[in-house]
Amino acid sequence: DFREKIPITRPFNQFPLMVEQWSGTRQTLPLEIVSTLDLSDYVVVDYSNPAGKVVNLYVAYYESQKKGESIHSPATCLPGRGWIFKEAGTTIIPTPGYNGGQTLVNRAYMQMLDNYQLSYFWFPQRGRILTSPYQLKLFAFWDALIRQRTDGALVRVITPVYETEGQDDAEMRLQEFTRQILPVLAEYLPGDS
Repeated sequence: DFREKIPITRPFNQFPLMVEQWSGTRQTLPLEIVSTLDLSDYVVVDYSNPAGKVVNLYVAYYESQKKGESIHSPATCLPGRGWIFKEAGTTIIPTPGYNGGQTLVNRAYMQMLDNYQLSYFWFPQRGRILTSPYQLKLFAFWDALIRQRTDGALVRVITPVYETEGQDDAEMRLQEFTRQILPVLAEYLPGDS
């Protein structure tokens, strides 16, 4: 096995519970889930803004990916848990001062019974932000050959669409949170060096 295992830059148990105006509560995954995912490190935090609206952050990091030990996309996991994707695709988030001023992410507007949620997810991989499983495979193969690296992460942010608001309100909240969390994540996930 010629691939290097690239450790996380900073362990996720140090991930901040205060990000700008967002105050967080750390969550843990059951051990059987962690074992099944076979990830190297993870963080789950429920962040609340001053109005009490919540955004859940989940990040899974893999020091090295190979068959059976790689990122599981929310595009398959969330429907598997009963969420119906009403809308799915990609969206560009303005991110001034980060990633060239804009970041492409996957976007899913979902329903389960009378509950609605909006989610963004993306895959930081060795200095790139990817959105497609095909990109993941292509760059993992290329980087394994050229750079001896297959480390990478999944980042998923999700927020309810509250009864007192519309989908646009949830979209604005998720975009604001994403803009603020991206530079924080960059301190924890290895880059392209």
